[in-house]
Amino acid sequence: MKPVKTQGYLTLDQCEVGKPVFPMDMEIPIYKGCGKLLAAAKQVVSNWEQGDLAAAVRDLDFCIKEIEGKVAERPRDVILLVIEFRNGRNFLACEDMERAIDELYEFVEEYWHEMPADVGQIPSDKLKAIELYYKEKEGEESYEMQALALLSGRDED
Repeated sequence: MKPVKTQGYLTLDQCEVGKPVFPMDMEIPIYKGCGKLLAAAKQVVSNWEQGDLAAAVRDLDFCIKEIEGKVAERPRDVILLVIEFRNGRNFLACEDMERAIDELYEFVEEYWHEMPADVGQIPSDKLKAIELYYKEKEGEESYEMQALALLSGRDED
């Protein structure tokens, strides 16, 4: 379908011959936020299977408000890093993804000595080391990173 302009401000979708024409709501710049909206929707679908929808739905709601122009600027995200291991669970709040990766690499580096000898020394490439470690520890240990939007207005004056 391609948009058809009419007199005034009404925009219509041009449909197949013989089908009715429907007005399009173009007040919301949907194309501008399409990528963010798609990413938020995918997160909701992904979390649906795990039964943990709260954070994903809040992020989707925030994306919708941002696209509608109800949010002046997007606040900074905090990355919540959850490291599950046999002796417990670590929760770390990181200011960005790079910091979360650094923290996870430090954890992997600390416990690399538990890896089989044929794996060798820890790679200097952080992402490669993390991937190797958790591939070897599959089922025993895991990690998760979640981006949480700071919605508090505490820093506003």
